[in-house]
Amino acid sequence: MGLHCGYLVATAEPAALLEELSRHAGEFATGAVVDRTADADADEFGLLLGGGDGRAFLVDASMMLSDAADMIIEMSKALGTVVGAGAETVSGSYWLTVARDGDLVRHAFMSFAGLTLGMAIGEPLPCEEEFPLVDSSGDGVFAAMAEFGLDPSAWLSSGPATVVAFDATRLPAGGHVAEIRREHTERHGRPDGEWLHELVAVEAKQSRRAVSG
Repeated sequence: MGLHCGYLVATAEPAALLEELSRHAGEFATGAVVDRTADADADEFGLLLGGGDGRAFLVDASMMLSDAADMIIEMSKALGTVVGAGAETVSGSYWLTVARDGDLVRHAFMSFAGLTLGMAIGEPLPCEEEFPLVDSSGDGVFAAMAEFGLDPSAWLSSGPATVVAFDATRLPAGGHVAEIRREHTERHGRPDGEWLHELVAVEAKQSRRAVSG
């Protein structure tokens, strides 16, 4: 099945996460509440928000917010620990940013469609040896969030979740990490269409974790 979305999770209440997001990106409007994330129409929702007891979970169908590394670092100044992670397995894209109290702990990005070589900043997380980020099952993404006590799996299965519309009129600003990634892409970018010639058929592996998408 693969993973086709991002997650933004933090040591904060859901309302605080959404408020902090609104400082860095466009307008956010809360809508209907669904019992489970699976009950939301994937073609209509932009984001799904939930959590509680000091943990906030956001399903990022846009795959932009969870991959905005410099924004995540800034958000961690107010929220403590913030993790953005996700995958789009059709193009073979995987991303992870971990920030704590304004400091970058770990950033990794790979896109088989766009890069000949992935990039990483910071030491690998302990979980990455057993659950590498680049894994179409999504286990690497969820293991990284679990490393910081922010695994959304139980919430994804049980809910509830609030549908949040994101108008994308103001995208997160880039910064130091974005500049490093731009330079890396200039050096290791893959020519358009080249990746299509390298596709091979593989047997899908069933994820052991609950995922959305």
